[in-house]
Amino acid sequence: MKYIDTHCDTIAELYYKKLKGEPYSLYDNDCHIDIPKLIRGGSYVQCFAMFTHLPRCGGKPYEYVNALIDVYDEEMKKNAAYIAPVLEYGDIEKNEAAGKLSALLTLEEGECCEGSKEKLKALYDRGARLMNITWNYKNSLGHPNISGANGDPSIPDTVNGLTETGREIVEYMKELHMVVDVSHASDKTFYDVADTVKGPFVASHSNCREICGHPRNLTDDMIRTLAGHGGVSGINFCRSFVKTGKEFVTADDMADHVLHFIKVGGEDCVGIGTDFDGISNRAIEVKDPSYMPLFYDALLKRGLSEDQADKVFYKNMLRVLREII
Repeated sequence: MKYIDTHCDTIAELYYKKLKGEPYSLYDNDCHIDIPKLIRGGSYVQCFAMFTHLPRCGGKPYEYVNALIDVYDEEMKKNAAYIAPVLEYGDIEKNEAAGKLSALLTLEEGECCEGSKEKLKALYDRGARLMNITWNYKNSLGHPNISGANGDPSIPDTVNGLTETGREIVEYMKELHMVVDVSHASDKTFYDVADTVKGPFVASHSNCREICGHPRNLTDDMIRTLAGHGGVSGINFCRSFVKTGKEFVTADDMADHVLHFIKVGGEDCVGIGTDFDGISNRAIEVKDPSYMPLFYDALLKRGLSEDQADKVFYKNMLRVLREII
């Protein structure tokens, strides 16, 4: 068993420790993710999001995201015996042959490029291969489905989508062979991306709205649209996005979303996007990467074949990476 996780916020957690003058290490820490846990859980490719928290960046998101990448680069160098970056698809195979985990640098909060193609290219040159349009705030690229104090977080935004700058950036991402990510984006932004990107795009950490009505999740029509593009949505482990009103979320609860994705969009449109280190893991059964076999077993118990479970765990997203990067 091995898996690709399309989203975690571990580097941001290490960066916060650095700012506070605390010890920090990707190998040994009190975060959800560290290297031994990744190894025990069967990690194949771990996507590390450079989470640019707009209220914390002092109006300088590009400067902020580069500071996060500095931490990422530092940790890749310190732990080169165990993990190596992915800049193109072939690196995944090279790393596996060398007995190493693969790390993919991603960007969470599209404002990190400040609407500039030149800055986006500079981030690409530093290793970024996936970027989502928004986090929880409107930015120069588009609109989110949760706008905090700026709007009602329980109502999906079907009106406000990509800005003109956002369309230009999405087009440029296609030129750079970067993966476009619609997690957190408004419903209208989702469909604007679908109209702009002719091939695969992803929702790196989003579930099914039919099962859990949170606006961060995808409607059935969105799932069909994503599947029609050859895209993938990563199952988010956050309790609030898995099961409404339930205090503890099991691997079987998460399997409900997998089965719904397969029912609506087919077995090629769903993957894993844990959101580890961006969520609380106290109320979930799969608490960190070392628990990932519980999720795999839950899929098999629900009737998926090993090949179908492997598609969810890594094959579907691997196909997207092979096609784009």
